Amino acid sequence: MISVRDAIEITLANTPRQKPVEADFTRCIGTVLAEDVLSDMDMPPFNRSMMDGYALASDDALLAAAKLQVVGFIPAGSNPKFKLQPGQAAKIMTGAPLPEGADAVREVEKVRLLDQGRVVEILEPVKPGLNVVPKGAEVKAGEAVLTAGTYIQAPIIGLLAATGKVKVKIYKPPEVAILATGDELVDPHIKPMPGQIRNSNSFTLQALCSRLGLKSRILGVAKDDKNALRFKIVEGLKYDVLLMTGGVSMGDLDLVQDVLKELGGHFYYQKVAIKPGKPTVFGKVGEKLVFALPGNPVSSATVFEVIVRPALRKMMGYPVYQNPIVTAVLTEYFANHSQRENYHPAVCWYEDGQFFCRPLRTRGSGDIVSFARSNSYLICPIDKKEIYENEPVQVMLREDFYLT
Repeated sequence: MISVRDAIEITLANTPRQKPVEADFTRCIGTVLAEDVLSDMDMPPFNRSMMDGYALASDDALLAAAKLQVVGFIPAGSNPKFKLQPGQAAKIMTGAPLPEGADAVREVEKVRLLDQGRVVEILEPVKPGLNVVPKGAEVKAGEAVLTAGTYIQAPIIGLLAATGKVKVKIYKPPEVAILATGDELVDPHIKPMPGQIRNSNSFTLQALCSRLGLKSRILGVAKDDKNALRFKIVEGLKYDVLLMTGGVSMGDLDLVQDVLKELGGHFYYQKVAIKPGKPTVFGKVGEKLVFALPGNPVSSATVFEVIVRPALRKMMGYPVYQNPIVTAVLTEYFANHSQRENYHPAVCWYEDGQFFCRPLRTRGSGDIVSFARSNSYLICPIDKKEIYENEPVQVMLREDFYLT
């Protein structure tokens, strides 16, 4: 049995990044850049007005009450062909380029028009650069605006459009297959008979993959029969990653490892000192990653967050793999009854400049009702048996934390 830290390190060491592919920038939301992106021009490409007002030379309006002749109108999208002479100004709209001879804009709220609009009186003094974004102030041509490893969200799409990067290299998101095993499992729409339970693991894992932006396919349930299990596993190995639940303990019908070995599988570890989730298997069949997770729903979801998610994030090209871990104040006494590193379902919140953590009362790794109320994990070290109220603790935040 290996430590959680070793399991994570071994998993990441044997998880390759996906190969970069070129894609249309409009279809890249939720993926990760595989290249640096350079601007093909200065941004802004001209001295840009930040206000509706009057473009002028600041030397002509160093004092209040300066009166200037209005010689033009510059809407956004135009390219002024004239040059301002001393004593002249031009009406200008937000986003429009300044004409030659202008170095500032006085906003409309601080001017008064005279002589039927042919003269503008500047009511307050003007300094050079007032209400102007200089050419290239945001970025220079050839300068990097994005770096490889950047997660592509909506503002990034806009920046790609602004820099003309309509084809961009991204890390191809891995495709995931999900397979549950066990004669006791039935589909969610079926009311279980005595001795049966509904298959919740597959749908939890699919939801977790979806939150990562990954496509996944549920392969159904493999019965506790070698031939049936082999058929399903072979189907799952068509994908980049195969996530399995159940069939990895020491029982007579725990057949997953036997079938994987027969298919040429290589295992990097088969037990992890984590609670819940000790019977966790990670290996490869060829170049395909295989995670065989415990069958209990809290165990499989927990191992996904602690071990599988970092591997998927590495494949996707992220520079950071793991969920954030913060220091929080424990609000209730907690006892660790295991000989393993305990990731206990908890509720965490941020208040008055610090995090707080309340461990949830559960009835074990099958208690999906209690687990569904959590948004984080209280991490209890393997050598710590008790944590008292108001002690500082380490807490792993899940995505749920930011939505609760």
